[in-house]
Amino acid sequence: MMKILLAFFILLFVSGCGSDKKLQVAAPKPLPSWYTNPPISDNQYLYEIAEGVDKKEAIANALDAMAATLSVEIASEYKSQTTIKDGAVSSYQHDVDNTVQTKVNVIRISNYKVMESKEQGFRRHLVLIQSDKKALFEDLKKELDEKIILLTDLEQQIARANIIEWLHFYREAAESFNTLESTLNVMNVLQRGFDSKPYLKAKGHFTSYYNDALSKVTVSIETNGAADGLAAPIQAALSNKKIVIQKRHDNYHLTIYIDATINYVHEMGFDLARSAIVFTTKDSSGSTLRSNKVNIIGQSTQGNAIAKENVAIKLKRMIAKEGIEKVLGLEL
Repeated sequence: MMKILLAFFILLFVSGCGSDKKLQVAAPKPLPSWYTNPPISDNQYLYEIAEGVDKKEAIANALDAMAATLSVEIASEYKSQTTIKDGAVSSYQHDVDNTVQTKVNVIRISNYKVMESKEQGFRRHLVLIQSDKKALFEDLKKELDEKIILLTDLEQQIARANIIEWLHFYREAAESFNTLESTLNVMNVLQRGFDSKPYLKAKGHFTSYYNDALSKVTVSIETNGAADGLAAPIQAALSNKKIVIQKRHDNYHLTIYIDATINYVHEMGFDLARSAIVFTTKDSSGSTLRSNKVNIIGQSTQGNAIAKENVAIKLKRMIAKEGIEKVLGLEL
């Protein structure tokens, strides 16, 4: 009994002492002056501050903010030029801001320095970055120049290639310039008077060559007996891509062979047409360029003929879902 009372009094004593203690809250760290009053961007340097859960995220956020700052400057430049050209502010009421900002934000700012960095607290890191405008301009220009040299060399290498390789090269080359306008916008802000015409000319060259080659392509379709009825959805899909369907014999002509093997079975009250379909694309010399195989099961309760028709219906759905290029194994 004495032991129980002793334990009770000890507990009361400890509780009483604890009640006198106040919860200590750590004072927040003061923000560094370089963060509260960062350097202002000038004609030579761009500056940006940001925070993140760690240093890596903070730097990424600062780079995004820097690109956004450039986009505002470019949008302002566009408005100024258009106002002078049109003679009235009210004549320019389009969504330039959003368009320019969306495009500029894809630009990669690789030339930068981390001027300041501080761990401000748990999962909070602050940074100040700097980018030299001239160095950034030179980086972007070098990247464009190297791309054009590389594409020019590759263009010479595929001079004797087949039409599929031609189309593949020129399509990818043209797509590699998708962000060119954004890059040139940034470069023109970084260095006034920059001549962007050679780069626009290069983009136009690869784009026009792709469009020209594609406009010359013709396709004919050959089927074996089991593939009767499968040519129609293929032809329709190619026509939707502006590919001319006709028989011809030159370097721009392709022949698509459709070979089908169909096994008919009756299961659980259904007539099934188990089809293995091979699409083979050949050039005018008979060389195989691409090949792909798909398996489709047609079904019906009204006999094998209807089950076979169902194969063509499912092929059409497959083309609509996956695209004619994937079904044929052929990029145009």
